[in-house]
Amino acid sequence: MKRSGFFFVIMVLILSFCFALPLLSQEKKGEGDTYTIKRGDTLWDISERFLKDPFLWPKLWQRNPYITNPHWIYPGNPVRLNPLEEEKVVAEEKVKEPPKEPEVKKAEPPAVEKKPEVAAKPAEEGPPYFPEARTAGFFSDINYRGIGIILDNKDGKTLAAEGDIVYLAFKGAGLVQPGNKFTVFRPSELIDHPLTGLKIGRRYQITGILQVIDQNGSFYTAKIVEAFDAIYKGDMLQPYLKEKMEVGELRK
Repeated sequence: MKRSGFFFVIMVLILSFCFALPLLSQEKKGEGDTYTIKRGDTLWDISERFLKDPFLWPKLWQRNPYITNPHWIYPGNPVRLNPLEEEKVVAEEKVKEPPKEPEVKKAEPPAVEKKPEVAAKPAEEGPPYFPEARTAGFFSDINYRGIGIILDNKDGKTLAAEGDIVYLAFKGAGLVQPGNKFTVFRPSELIDHPLTGLKIGRRYQITGILQVIDQNGSFYTAKIVEAFDAIYKGDMLQPYLKEKMEVGELRK
């Protein structure tokens, strides 16, 4: 009787160990998937810490769609570190090599005497540039209205595009001079806090860039020099900043 009881205890221990193995492997699999943002963190720092390369911060931004502006991240919010499933599938497809074609031996061309070549001076590489950041928009207060507005289109069209002439009005117009550039934007969707669900701001879409060419009293004429989307009457203006997201500038 004692012997059968001993075997029963052994069987229970073996079964318990078998059921525990999948749970342990599942816990290990989940480790390192996310990081909780701390005060003072930036995507640049998080990328340097976990991806071992600060220049890969756009990858982190891409893996966390709720972050609408890479300059605005908040303590307590989660950051996904591992690639999304779509990225993994694409990476696996890239690894697969196409079948090799049979080699065809080509006749060797006659030898030609080569003249010594002058080594070309390598082109200087500038800092990395991410064109997507110019049109990504920005995050601000819910009721942000900028410093000016597009009143009308010279041709009376509903929509304006690159090269069109528009009329503007500004708050504190005395500071505006011909030649000044302004960023055109419009309000977009409200942003919810990912943990509390509270409205914490709004995303604003950048639609283009214009340059003031003339002044008539308190009103101004401007030319649209770049259009990233259709520009409407009522779109708002803010001071133009160089919107090339260069790595050297992101640390400032």
